[in-house]
Amino acid sequence: MKIAFFTETWYPNVDGVVVAISNTKERLEKLGNEVIVFAAGTADLKKRRKKDAAYIFPSVDFIPYPTYKLAIFPYPDAEEIARKEKVDIIHSHGMGPMGLAALYAATILKKPLIGTLHTNIQEATHYIAPIKPMQKIMKRVAWRYLRWYYNQCDKVIVPSEYMRKECIKNGIKNVEVISNGIDLDRFKPGEKKMWKDRTVVLYTGRLVKEKNLEVLIKAAHLIKKEIPNVLFVIVGSGPMEQTYKEMVKKHKVEDLFIFISGVRHKGIVEFYHNADVFAFPSMFETQGLSCLEALACGLPVAGADYLAIPDLVKEGYNGYLFKPHDVKGCAAAVVKCIRNKKKLAENAIKIAKEHSIEKSIRRQIKIYHELINTPSKI
Repeated sequence: MKIAFFTETWYPNVDGVVVAISNTKERLEKLGNEVIVFAAGTADLKKRRKKDAAYIFPSVDFIPYPTYKLAIFPYPDAEEIARKEKVDIIHSHGMGPMGLAALYAATILKKPLIGTLHTNIQEATHYIAPIKPMQKIMKRVAWRYLRWYYNQCDKVIVPSEYMRKECIKNGIKNVEVISNGIDLDRFKPGEKKMWKDRTVVLYTGRLVKEKNLEVLIKAAHLIKKEIPNVLFVIVGSGPMEQTYKEMVKKHKVEDLFIFISGVRHKGIVEFYHNADVFAFPSMFETQGLSCLEALACGLPVAGADYLAIPDLVKEGYNGYLFKPHDVKGCAAAVVKCIRNKKKLAENAIKIAKEHSIEKSIRRQIKIYHELINTPSKI
């Protein structure tokens, strides 16, 4: 099978969407399929980028978040390339200009179109509407657009039960849950070699407003009262990085925090192995890939009781939940994770095993074959 992946975000960006797409691409190709990526960026369209089998479309920066790109009218070129490549199926991983290009190409070429909803764009209205009343209006507009876009897909994939319910509630049809999945051979418990004399609370991911790290920073002094040797390790980068560093100084907890940027995803597992618990205060998750990776490495998770996080974090079983803006609740959840680590860690691994990438790929390939009417060999 020759599969076209259309995405708004691709390397050198590294976020949950890129990691999920890259992992899926790698596994599909190991099974003998060919995956071609159509992505926004800055490169020459005339030839495919060999290192990742990607066509990169000329784009402009998304001003509120400059590392993200918006492709400039990619539709005719995308259709022409997809025709030349003789793709069998088109899989859209975004709903922006590249997502529209996927819809255009699928319509013209009469190819099946799958849409995966990776991102809660309705929860990120603050990027374009700073005033809360306007954000509520924009949230309704966002769902209207998502409904229009995804109802034109032959199948809609979401990574969590939470997202399935949200889609159905908002009128999106033909929805199926398939976890993004992780490589359990890679993400598994390991030996702690760094910060051995400290109790490490880890966060990995983008440093953006919707990840809500402010609540963890404010909770740090409360956690230190209960866990004197605590250390907070923040691995990632993004537009809020400097703001969070200044916030740490403002709350006089700079001696408790280490910020580490520039880590490639291939090297991220080392930080899970050197942590004791994982903090996940995000208010933006459709699943939470970094949370899943942490669980697979045996880390209990103190997570926000919001959106898809409770699908993975079960109160008192593999972690503890807190209301997203509750500083005392966040501190209590982190402390309970630390004090009950052994029991929670065993259950964390059990939950993660339900999300192996092999299981996810088998289900995805089955959908592909159903849509192009060919028998699956998986």
